[in-house]
Amino acid sequence: MGPRITLGSFLLLLGLFGGSVQEKCTDYQLQFERVYSVPGDMAMLNSTLLSPDVFNFTSVPYNISWYNRTGQELSNQTGRVLIQEETLWFLNLELQDGGVYVTILRTPSRCYRQATELVVEPPAPGECGRPRKAGQELTNGVHDLLSCPLKDYINKLNSYNVAFSIQWYRGCEPLEDGTDKFTYLDQTKLKVVGVHPDDGGSYTCTLTFTLDGARGSVSETIDTWIKEEYTLVPQVHEPANEIIKAQLGSSFSKRCQVFVPCVGTPHVDIFWLDKEGFIRQDHSEPVFTSNLSSWRQESPIRGVFMERQLVFTELKEEDFYINYTCRAYSDRGFPEGYFTLLPADPNLMIPIGSVLGSLTLLFIVSIVFFYRFKVDIVLCFRRVFPVLYTNKGNSTCVITDMSDLLKETTAMNKRAQRDNRRTHPTSKELNRH
Repeated sequence: MGPRITLGSFLLLLGLFGGSVQEKCTDYQLQFERVYSVPGDMAMLNSTLLSPDVFNFTSVPYNISWYNRTGQELSNQTGRVLIQEETLWFLNLELQDGGVYVTILRTPSRCYRQATELVVEPPAPGECGRPRKAGQELTNGVHDLLSCPLKDYINKLNSYNVAFSIQWYRGCEPLEDGTDKFTYLDQTKLKVVGVHPDDGGSYTCTLTFTLDGARGSVSETIDTWIKEEYTLVPQVHEPANEIIKAQLGSSFSKRCQVFVPCVGTPHVDIFWLDKEGFIRQDHSEPVFTSNLSSWRQESPIRGVFMERQLVFTELKEEDFYINYTCRAYSDRGFPEGYFTLLPADPNLMIPIGSVLGSLTLLFIVSIVFFYRFKVDIVLCFRRVFPVLYTNKGNSTCVITDMSDLLKETTAMNKRAQRDNRRTHPTSKELNRH
């Protein structure tokens, strides 16, 4: 009998048996999610009425009642049934426990109703695990994870501060933590190192705990298959969270380079962002991004390199002191890198070179000038600073020195005149010859 027929029969029974369930309550109908289990396991039915979307349960007083498929209100039964407000626990399931259960939440002014279905199925003969299986995939050639579907149970037990243990099985064989290629991670994950095509199959996680004095367990089975094509978390190689300086008024470009470890075609895209948001791929704008380019790498790691350029046609003052971010978008995450653009430092080489060149030229001119006019310079210097050449102990030496200097100067002038006559003879000398 399908869920709708079961619910219709149940509502008919509610009308026949009367009592509190005939109240005019806001009906939230049958929850879409069913609870599946097997005889001997524990099972948890959780109502969603205790929610701020329904009423303000933090300030309005309320009480919650649970009813079975015959309209009878349920109460705690040692070793069998435990009611914790919005949660109904079956501590040792029997096949006849399957059916629809109704939660009614009452406040001083209103009431709310919701139905939840429990499906109890016997396990398949000779098969380990549960008849209902969740589907998950492992990626071939990498380290990958399986997630135990019992997270809701674990969260509820943590809210009760109830200790528990978890055991993983592959088929019928238990998997010990840290042995072979399997490692337990967190509270719900199984890590499989170096996934191989032979690692597919059936995996079961079993949660064991004690509740209201009754020790029991609940299990879920995962049907696992191996995926040959995969895409791992993209790696942003450039930009590398760096500072880059550029000249005001110049053109500038910076690439975003992302490596995607993968087999097959990766579903990854990369974008540039500034403080205003996404930068468009519009070449008519002063700042734009280029088309996406990519190429494949086979070793040492298989994957695809992807690049997108950020282009400034002419750097302006408002382009500086901004973080430009490149972000890769994938179903594995959104890694990113950025760079900060700053104006370039002033170029001091030109003024320094000009100063050094001027000093060199001045030095050369000074040397030439000194050798050309050294006698005149010496005489001028002695006339301006005669005190530096006064010798009180022997004034004759000063006169002698001045006399010698004058004789030397006269001789030099005569030699210069002779040289000049040889070069330019007078008319008398020409007639004489």
